[in-house]
Amino acid sequence: MRSDTAPGVSVPKAASALDVQLPEDLVSAMERYLASRPNVCAQRLLQTALAQFLVQQGGARPEVRELYLEGLFGSNL
Repeated sequence: MRSDTAPGVSVPKAASALDVQLPEDLVSAMERYLASRPNVCAQRLLQTALAQFLVQQGGARPEVRELYLEGLFGSNL
């Protein structure tokens, strides 16, 4: 899985590493998705997905909502 940042994608000023294990089927689906969209990186995909989940659950701070909206409208996810 690629973890590089796509051109034009900003990395948050303060970032933390997250080490998780994902089911192989999910990783395969992500890799296929990323292979068909060379301008999207794994980091940005996971960041947007997590932000979306938090917004939908109602527990998102303004910074998270901003990342969510940026993911929806600011990139080619």
